[in-house]
Amino acid sequence: MKNWRIDYVLLIAILCLVGLGVVVIYSASMPLAQARNLPANFFIISHLKKVVVGLMFLGAGITIDYKYWYKASRPLFFVSIILLLAIIFSSAAISAHGAKRWLSIGGFDFQPSELAKLAIFMILAAKLAEAGPKVRNLKEGFVQPLVLVAIIFLLIVLQPNYSMATMIFLVSMVLLYAAGTKLTYLFSVFASLVPVLAVVALLMPYRRSRILALLDPAAHTKSSYQQLQALISLGNGGFWGTGLGHGTQKLGYLPMPFTDTIFAILGEEMGFVGTSVVILLFGVIMWRGLTIARNSPDVFGKLLAVAITVAIGLNAFVHIGVCIRLLPSTGQPLPLVSFGGTSLIMNLFALGILLNLSKPKTSGLQVEQRSMA
Repeated sequence: MKNWRIDYVLLIAILCLVGLGVVVIYSASMPLAQARNLPANFFIISHLKKVVVGLMFLGAGITIDYKYWYKASRPLFFVSIILLLAIIFSSAAISAHGAKRWLSIGGFDFQPSELAKLAIFMILAAKLAEAGPKVRNLKEGFVQPLVLVAIIFLLIVLQPNYSMATMIFLVSMVLLYAAGTKLTYLFSVFASLVPVLAVVALLMPYRRSRILALLDPAAHTKSSYQQLQALISLGNGGFWGTGLGHGTQKLGYLPMPFTDTIFAILGEEMGFVGTSVVILLFGVIMWRGLTIARNSPDVFGKLLAVAITVAIGLNAFVHIGVCIRLLPSTGQPLPLVSFGGTSLIMNLFALGILLNLSKPKTSGLQVEQRSMA
């Protein structure tokens, strides 16, 4: 039992979100299953299988000492690069909506960018821990880590998956800040990169249409349709919600009701109370995760905890922000809640590592300080 002396508040928050996801997916997926002449429980059965696998990965993350991931960070990083390259060049890549983001491996559709996300956080945490006091230097604390981030960023952009690439970039910058990288270096990246990304977004028709739809939905009804329907869902829910199974927006009105816009369906059927509970649970994850980071006995553990926590929080913020028209559409799922395979499994695995970091430690990881070259 000593091996399971973990942060149970964090564990309960995780399991509550997964449980809420199961309930909402069951309700939201039935109309689509019936429209496709499938059993009403087709999608929920598929999701439950992934939940079981995800919980196994959660248990593995809790059981394996976090120090192991310091050594494994390099192999995982290179495996991620190989898988991302396979997306571009392999016939096993699956194309959907003009993007190649999945590999079909043994009948299972796997999204390499989810592994790459965790791998880049691991290797950054390891490299920045190795840098020690040199993290304040331009080379060790900024240029070399940025090269690692750029490799993953560019390979994911080529799929293309801009929202995932942007999320990895932002969390990586937070990680560098937490490690002690000079703010002037970080500001220089934003000052040079943000204008470039803005120009690229405006030059791409579908990206531009999403931004314009956010600013003026009446003039861009097609591009703003999903977000307007999400707002209708939330409005229908009121304070208490229409009740589980009694929402109407999932009946062909709201696209992606149990993936990209599941928060809106949850709001319709569970109301303001349900959405508040979800936001509170993500707040608990952020609170406990950052507490674990602060109490970590070594730099690697601290940075890894920060990365995992901020990534989950940022993903949740983006998904909710899209549903309430605070942000343009991104296609990001709601962590632990939305229907999905690789995303759910990798998020549970990462949170398992965070729970392992919450265990009482007698000593921290001894890191040899060296150059990142």
